[in-house]
Parts: sequence; C-alpha cells; structure tokens
Amino acid sequence: MPYPNHIGFIVDGNRRWAKEQGLPTFEGHRAGFDKVFFVTDCILETPVKEITFYLFSTENWKRSQDEVGYLMDLGAEMAYKLLEPWAKKNVRTFHIGDKAGLPEKVAKALSDLEEGTKDNTGLIVNLALNYGGKLEIVHAVNSALRESDKKEITEDDISKHLYNPLSNPVDLIVRTSGEQRISNFLIWQAAYAELIFLPKYWPAIDQEDVDYILNEFIRRQRRFGV
Repeated sequence: MPYPNHIGFIVDGNRRWAKEQGLPTFEGHRAGFDKVFFVTDCILETPVKEITFYLFSTENWKRSQDEVGYLMDLGAEMAYKLLEPWAKKNVRTFHIGDKAGLPEKVAKALSDLEEGTKDNTGLIVNLALNYGGKLEIVHAVNSALRESDKKEITEDDISKHLYNPLSNPVDLIVRTSGEQRISNFLIWQAAYAELIFLPKYWPAIDQEDVDYILNEFIRRQRRFGV
C-alpha cells in the first residue's frame, strides 16, 4: 500500500502532559503547538501530500476564559511564527473552521499565513481552529444552496463547498493521548479513513511515532466495502 495522501491529527493530551511534567497547563499547550512544527517537518520528508491539525474545536470555547484567551494568543503567535519557515519550505497553509467566530487578531494572523503561502506547491497543511465537522457540513450545504437553484444537493456539491475544497479525502486519522474517538473531526472527508490511537500525549510525540504511524498505514489493507 502507498503512503497516505492526507493525514489528520487530533492533537490531544496537552494539559495532561503538562500535569505529569509538573508544569502549568499553558505550558502544555505551548509544547503542543511546538509539535505542529516538528510533525510537519517529519512529514515533509515523506510522500504525504496533506496534513490537518485539529487544534481548537467549536466545543473548546466551553473551557475557562483564561485558557481560551491563552490559546487564542498562542494561535495568532503560531501563525506568524510559521509564515516565514513554511513559505521557504514550499508549504501551503489553509485555515479550516469558522473564521468569523475567532478574535480579530487570530483571524487576521491566519489570513496572513494563508496569503503568504498561497503560491506554494508542496505539502498542504490545514490548521483547524474553531472547527467542527458537523458545522462544516452545514456551512457547505448552505453555501451550495446560495450558489445554485438546485432543489437537491449532491455529494459533489458539498465537497466543493467545504472549508478547503482543494483538500484530499482523509486516508488516516491519528489521535494521541489514548482517547478513542474522532470528536467531530473531518466527518465528511474521513468517511473511509483508517484510525490510529496513540497512547502518548501529543507533546510527547517523536520521530519514532511518526514512522510507526506511516508504517502501520502501509501495513493495512483498505477494502472500501469490497
């Protein structure tokens, strides 16, 4: 089996990792964001064409105001920190999620990152912030209805109106921390995705784990109902 074209990472376990390290929760999130850089660099050395990081869900707004505020600040900081190195490495970046629901500085940082990498032709990296799979499908259906006089919407119509309509179907979803669910992540795109659940927390992921993920996918036999 070839390498996956598109891998989705459910970034999970930042807070628990920090607790086990005797660190503040916020340090777990910062370490988790640093791993986005690391894993992207690992994937750049492979034939994988696209990765998506699930960084902040529509449900995460229920967390404490301090934690949410820190995550938003970190998201804006990360976007600007990524811009120069990813532009040089030919990475093209998309934000997927409800940008209108984000603080203005975060939305602008993500837009600047998208604009600064729009001409790149290499690895695609989607950053899912304020993202929910169900919300994305609703958004796609409503967008398709607004742009058409059709009475019925097809699968192709929905695919064309997803947050990133250029995205490949997801071949593999990886969740860290030992939790075994997809938590409203890429529901449409991951209809036939393989699933891997790693027992390690996201900030602890290393090159050996990335190698395991890729080799495990290659080992599996995908049947697509056959």
